[in-house]
Amino acid sequence: MRLKLCLIVLLLLACAGVQAYDFQAIADRHIMPAYQQLAAETAALESAAVSFCAAPSANDLQELQQRYRSAFLAWQGTQHLRFGPVQYLMREHRFAFWPDNRGAVGRHLSQLIEDPALLQADFDISQKSVAVQGFSAMERLLFGNTVPDATRCRVIAAIAVNLHQMADGLYRDWFSSETAFVRTFANPAPDNPLYASSQALAGQLLNSLHTELELILTQKLAQPLGSSPAKANGKRAEGWRSSSALPAIEVNLQACQDLYRLAFASVLADGAPAAQIEAAFEQALTTLSQIVLPLSRAVSDTGQRELIIKLQQQLAQLKQLIARDLAETLGLSLGFNSLDGD
Repeated sequence: MRLKLCLIVLLLLACAGVQAYDFQAIADRHIMPAYQQLAAETAALESAAVSFCAAPSANDLQELQQRYRSAFLAWQGTQHLRFGPVQYLMREHRFAFWPDNRGAVGRHLSQLIEDPALLQADFDISQKSVAVQGFSAMERLLFGNTVPDATRCRVIAAIAVNLHQMADGLYRDWFSSETAFVRTFANPAPDNPLYASSQALAGQLLNSLHTELELILTQKLAQPLGSSPAKANGKRAEGWRSSSALPAIEVNLQACQDLYRLAFASVLADGAPAAQIEAAFEQALTTLSQIVLPLSRAVSDTGQRELIIKLQQQLAQLKQLIARDLAETLGLSLGFNSLDGD
């Protein structure tokens, strides 16, 4: 009898044009693994930072730098998830303060290094400026011209601890606390305080895809590229010191593609726009793989610059497919773009 009722409900939903989204599967297969990886990589980063700072050396610095890159890319794999617990306690900006158009990271980091409180046993970097709490500040300290001294090591270790604590907190708030956000996420309903319907939550996920593509286009690529070769500035690329800019964009796109497949491809009928969107993702990833120089140098190289412009064009097309074709097909609205407040 229950099986018949379920079939009837599904049939009625199909007739009404309502999509049968599986939000629990999205949480289990996309969001949970991403935050688990972030927690694991930041734990490894913390361990490496503490070990390095006990006896700093050039060889150990290279290992710590690689741990940094791995943790930074794990963060990039969650960056498109601009909702839920990442918004608690300003975590989004504390993990990475970028773009930093006013030089806040360098300014506050210089002040912190001179701060006597840094030498206190109870020093807590989470109480300092958000600009010095995460990956953006750590990159400056790890990828300079010399091995970090004892003072800078204290900052590096403090940031690593903070990153791990935030990552653990994110996972806990999503999945294991008494008020785990996944319960709200997986069960849209009229009495749900955030998502009154499946369409409302699907719109949130659509907005996540669109916003991440917008971020890549307007900030991660356009800022260092400039309007002409003469105006290119590789130091405006995210993660330029660690040569992480292009790997970060690759992770961003792969995460967006994975979310698209889980959230939307499964409810789209075969054909357009499903085939067009899938092809657009693959084209962009292929072009990205052809950019072999670090982004900070590629923007000033004639051949590589042409590939970056081609990538921009492909991403603009993909963004339009998401905003127009996908949204219209599923009857969704993009809503507020969180980048508008950055």
